[in-house]
Amino acid sequence: MEINAKGNSEVGGSSKEEKLGLERETVVVGDPQVAQMETMNITKVLTELQAIQSQGPKKYCILGTRHCSFLHQQIVEMLAYALVLSGNHIYTSGAAGTNAAAIRGALRAFQPQLLTVVLPQSMSKQTPESQELLEDVTNLITMPQNDAMPLDVASRICNSHLLSETDHLISFAFHESNTVLEAAEEAKKLEMLVTLLYLD
Repeated sequence: MEINAKGNSEVGGSSKEEKLGLERETVVVGDPQVAQMETMNITKVLTELQAIQSQGPKKYCILGTRHCSFLHQQIVEMLAYALVLSGNHIYTSGAAGTNAAAIRGALRAFQPQLLTVVLPQSMSKQTPESQELLEDVTNLITMPQNDAMPLDVASRICNSHLLSETDHLISFAFHESNTVLEAAEEAKKLEMLVTLLYLD
């Protein structure tokens, strides 16, 4: 078997793609992803989650991308559920995806006093689905003073408020999730514990 300059293994002088008449586009992932993939593995994730479980009750901020798969939402929901059952207080925002999954998981634990949701703008600015989910949240803080701002600016203000209230940030992001990654950097500067899990 030979390896050509592109890294394709060839059997009989031609690649599988050539034999099948397929064209394969090369995906460029960039150095930040390569560096992250070398340092983040399943063992590290499990170790960090074990550390979360072994500590006493804390205030956790769960933030993440709106665009995550159903499986990732189930994982976030289970995590929030387990943290609340262990007596931890969950703080999050009201966006779809990761944050909505954290809210659903925390609500399933039937300890509403251990869930606080901070919205970047007023309730009327939220989607109908978010408004319906938030009906069951006891500790709900809105920021109507940010209604005239673009959502990304209001979200950064909201995230800063959430970080000021908590001990540990758990975030789920893609490498392009700028607002979530900025929150993780801010948390590190505040010397908080940060668990950053990449979905890509």
